[in-house]
Amino acid sequence: MSLEILSADKVQIQDQVSSWDEAITIAAMPLLDQGYFEQSYIDAMIKSVEKLGPYIVIAPEIAIAHARPNDDVHQVGLSLLKLNQHVGFSKDGHYASLIFVLSAVDNQGHLEILRSLATTLGNQDIVEKLLASKEKNEIIKIFKGE
Repeated sequence: MSLEILSADKVQIQDQVSSWDEAITIAAMPLLDQGYFEQSYIDAMIKSVEKLGPYIVIAPEIAIAHARPNDDVHQVGLSLLKLNQHVGFSKDGHYASLIFVLSAVDNQGHLEILRSLATTLGNQDIVEKLLASKEKNEIIKIFKGE
């Protein structure tokens, strides 16, 4: 299982959001609505950032929100909120326009997805294409390497 789990119905594009916690909540909605996890998982992702700081911002413009696996997660999932105007995750410059949500059912199952995501997002050309994209299907094609 890798990035094929990111389908058009799990991608959202918005101009902007008012806060980082709103970004995580909106990014998580497709997975919540499709039964991947319960609301408590979204709460746990937000509490994790409040407690540990903006560790989910893995590179400029890229955040991968997640929380420890628990009984409220029913399957491994990946969703994306692409913002046209980035949102700050801290006062000292942690910002993101690409907010991914990753749900994990155990400590191992999501690692392949995380590795694939890190490899893909490590390519600056791909990141630039994602940031410039205007449509869900365009984003999916970028991830498929088309």
